[in-house]
Amino acid sequence: MGPELLQHPLSRADGSSIFSDGLYTIIAGVNGPVEVQRRDELPEEAAIEVNFRPSSGVGGPRERWLEGIIQNVLRSILLVHLHPRTLFQFTIQVSKQPETQFRRTTSDIAILPALINAALTAAIDGGLPLATTTSAVLAVVTDTGKVVVDPSEKEVFESRSIHATAFNQHGEQLLDESSGIFDINTWGAVVDASQQACAAAIAPAGDDAAMTNGDNSNAPWLRETLEEQARKANAWREKT
Repeated sequence: MGPELLQHPLSRADGSSIFSDGLYTIIAGVNGPVEVQRRDELPEEAAIEVNFRPSSGVGGPRERWLEGIIQNVLRSILLVHLHPRTLFQFTIQVSKQPETQFRRTTSDIAILPALINAALTAAIDGGLPLATTTSAVLAVVTDTGKVVVDPSEKEVFESRSIHATAFNQHGEQLLDESSGIFDINTWGAVVDASQQACAAAIAPAGDDAAMTNGDNSNAPWLRETLEEQARKANAWREKT
């Protein structure tokens, strides 16, 4: 089963989405471009602010680390130079998380793909200018050396290593966070499987069967989101 996505659930945000990958459910909202405080102003591009809120409690060093990673990925895909001296402000909230208690490093990496996909789809919903599209995916390596993309809670808990990666539509890697025991050959197998899954998410129309290998969990969910936004934009133009 592929990811679940709901576009524009927040009426007061310029763009928003609820993204669920089976492990985590993330609510993301974005406003921008908006006015930025002078101390944060960048003369040649827009600033990007990411506020990550855990499901409970107050954020700490872990949340700041996650915010930094998300910010770096967003900066690589947003056309920030089109709106200098402004701000794109993202707010991301965890709505649901696994019942299984993962190790800290495991949970830190396991949540990353959902956070990035939620932020990206909120940006798409808000009509933010994108230089490229990207998709993030989680993969684990089992004790037998098998690479599993989009793993279950049990597979994450029992994994030998865990890997969060993101690739843009051109196959360029934008994220690589890993933890556990693995060698360079295993890492290469993880990258290959993850890149294929990310490519399947944005597969051009007509390439679905080839990219997914008949696996519905790798359905082109991101392409379908982009097409839906295009249909809504055209419908709005036709009414005006």
